[in-house]
Amino acid sequence: MKRKVVVIGLGHLGAHVMEILAISGIANELVGIDYNKKKEWGEIRDLADMMPYLGKQTLIRSGSYEDLADADIAVMTACGKICDEDRLQELSGSIAVIDQILPEVQKNHFKGTMIVLTNPCDLISWYISQKIDADVIGTGTALDSARLRARVAETLGLAPSDIQGYCIGEHGDSQTIVWSQMRAGGLPVEQLLTEEQKAQIEKETITAGCEIALHKGSTEFGIGMSAVQIIQAILGDEHKILPCSVDPKGKYGQSGLYTGIPCIISKEGATPLKELDLTEEEKNRFDQSCEMLKNMIKKISC
Repeated sequence: MKRKVVVIGLGHLGAHVMEILAISGIANELVGIDYNKKKEWGEIRDLADMMPYLGKQTLIRSGSYEDLADADIAVMTACGKICDEDRLQELSGSIAVIDQILPEVQKNHFKGTMIVLTNPCDLISWYISQKIDADVIGTGTALDSARLRARVAETLGLAPSDIQGYCIGEHGDSQTIVWSQMRAGGLPVEQLLTEEQKAQIEKETITAGCEIALHKGSTEFGIGMSAVQIIQAILGDEHKILPCSVDPKGKYGQSGLYTGIPCIISKEGATPLKELDLTEEEKNRFDQSCEMLKNMIKKISC
């Protein structure tokens, strides 16, 4: 691998992804592309000015879609108008923007892995996967799972890194928290929380994105780090388990859509992990989430 990453869209999120990648030294070359060339120049110049203080010297530069020809990773953050209330309302605007970019991806024969952050993430990931001949992974519930772990940790007074658990399904209101499999230092979290605490944590996890966007206009730090975790696992061939949006291809009885499930991330992309042992309620909620996404896909396909 050349360890070359191209970031498409240099708003708050795209620029922040490049910043984390530069600081971590994961990539050898970082290329930024934005339709606003004035902003592109400013972001790249500002990012490059960090390099004298970093241990790993990463090449950071502006580029063009021709850079996709030999890129290992493309990060899609370009989107339409951000909606504070419901990610699904962003669909038509995001598709309009994506449709302007995909011909360039196809023309330059991108063969790496595209990481999709654009919302609604599951639907846009599916849409892109139908249009290009490359591996596509959506960040999906990687962010929701991080939010869940952080809020459980806050409630229990523990380190977030000591909480293990997943949100699955849509990166949105219909996501499912897999409480039955959640652990804190090996202990079942359900034994440590009251029903009231669980309900509050679930509400805060699901509404976190909208609440943050209402307060500051966008989200960038949590989702940026979620994306970088996936990128690092691919470039480092880590075989790391992360929840992300993929076609389950029969796992959990689902296929033909993109939805968040735990996957093994390596240089081969995202391979769905063995199915979690869901309760009947969790399985029903996950199926309902998938059914909603399938209905949205039918509308996109019309």
